[in-house]
Amino acid sequence: MNIKKMNKGLDFLRTKYGAAKGEITLKDGHCYVGATPLLPGRMERKIVELKKMTENGTLEGVSTLRFAAFAPKGTDPQAMLAKELDLAAYLGASDVVRVFAVASGKLAINVLAKLANDVNVSVEIGTGLPKGELGYDRHEIIAKRGVACDQTVDTHTPHASIRCWDANGAVEYTDVDTELFGLTYEEIWNVRAAFALLQKRADAKIWKSAWAKAVKASSLAFESDKKKAAKTIAVKKGPNTNESIKVAEVR
Repeated sequence: MNIKKMNKGLDFLRTKYGAAKGEITLKDGHCYVGATPLLPGRMERKIVELKKMTENGTLEGVSTLRFAAFAPKGTDPQAMLAKELDLAAYLGASDVVRVFAVASGKLAINVLAKLANDVNVSVEIGTGLPKGELGYDRHEIIAKRGVACDQTVDTHTPHASIRCWDANGAVEYTDVDTELFGLTYEEIWNVRAAFALLQKRADAKIWKSAWAKAVKASSLAFESDKKKAAKTIAVKKGPNTNESIKVAEVR
């Protein structure tokens, strides 16, 4: 990720719409604003739309979440799993309380999890793609009435809105933000997450707590693989870390 370009984009949004001062920093592969970890997954438009469906009656009685995420070799699978488990808690509107996993070294891990509200979760993580690949993910929600997915039904990979071919091969572009041109998909949502935090649409304490829960659940999943046994996570009293984030009026 290009932190300089990301902060330039963040400054553009701050100047245009108004927000407190702050900048994005990178630590151990994760983006922060000050001491607050960013949760860019919660800001992705596709996740925002899935969250709306769970709250506006489009989906009734969510029962199962089926997630998958794949990345190039060298990507940290534990960090990937933490992100997916955070999204599971967010979309399922409840904390992860139990995990069981089977891993294949650092290349893959399959996880079964349970949320405190009895929603079932399955997560498949793979880090064996060739270097240079962008990676992709898929999030499906199954309910008593209705099914929703952030990928089209006939594909497991995201579509590109623009494809260019030249003597060196193909280059793909997908328009996801009209104000942050030149940034990658990952960079855009980290900038949007930082902007939400600086506008106080997102709460720093909530995000710190949510990310700590996700990291713990991910760590216990890998421990579950080693011990060949499920791991239980105690739910502590505290603020709800899975409420919707108000989306900026202008995108």
